[in-house]
Amino acid sequence: MGGRGRRSDFWWKLVGFEFHMDVHLKNLVGRFHEQFGSGPGLGPASSTCLMKVEGVTASFIKSLYRAGAALYRTDPWRRLRPGHFFGVRVGKNSEWPGRVQPFPCVQFIGGDGGDLAFYLYRSENDAQEATKLRETVPAPNTEIMRVTFEKESLMFPCHKKMIKSLALEGTEYFPVFDVVCCNSDGELRYRIPMFEELRFVYASMRGMTLVHPLLQEDVQATTKWSQFMRFEPFIETVDVQWPAGMAKGNDIVAVTVSHPPGQAYEEKSFSSANSTTTEYTEPTSEDHFLT
Repeated sequence: MGGRGRRSDFWWKLVGFEFHMDVHLKNLVGRFHEQFGSGPGLGPASSTCLMKVEGVTASFIKSLYRAGAALYRTDPWRRLRPGHFFGVRVGKNSEWPGRVQPFPCVQFIGGDGGDLAFYLYRSENDAQEATKLRETVPAPNTEIMRVTFEKESLMFPCHKKMIKSLALEGTEYFPVFDVVCCNSDGELRYRIPMFEELRFVYASMRGMTLVHPLLQEDVQATTKWSQFMRFEPFIETVDVQWPAGMAKGNDIVAVTVSHPPGQAYEEKSFSSANSTTTEYTEPTSEDHFLT
């Protein structure tokens, strides 16, 4: 009897251990999916190679990477934090699918720690909801267009191959483009950006590169010893030249940046008189992928 009792206790302990491990693994997998999502591929940006985007050419990708490198060199993260939201308008509403601006609100991530990134949102409300938590994640039924700057050595093989084969411009970090989607259940998924979304990202990066250094600190509103700098209200329009393969009609597009978002804007046929025209001109390059 004593032997059977000890064996019975052993089996109950074993069952309890297996149950505990099962719960532990489920929690672990749940946290993994919460952080990294469930596809495509093995996690964020794992299968979002721009060569897969319909309509995208080699020169298009090179232009995106030049714009990303130019933005990175201006180091917006030195002053800007996730709590700083910007309104962005690229051209007229009628020039975009659905006659709406794809991502009218943007922010810079990483100034207070973590990976450096440029996030674009469908609305200011989406941006505020996503930024409530310490780690920026989309709220249910929302999407975030992300430009994350990563070291080449840490990138997925498809990105490394693309950078090498196209001789893409970058600094010590290269941009990775993807869209993270959150469904109604809070599950995260990742997809490849569409052609029109990438056009908007290009113009936004060019516009922010020119405009964010012009922000003036609101000294009276900034708390002493605070790491969160407050800025005076700001709205500026600059002219950005579309590179080859991106223009649709006009070669120049007006990009309006405002802080905070939602400031009054009057849509006009031409850019305002005080707009700044960029001197940047895309060089002519081959329009085919290298193999």
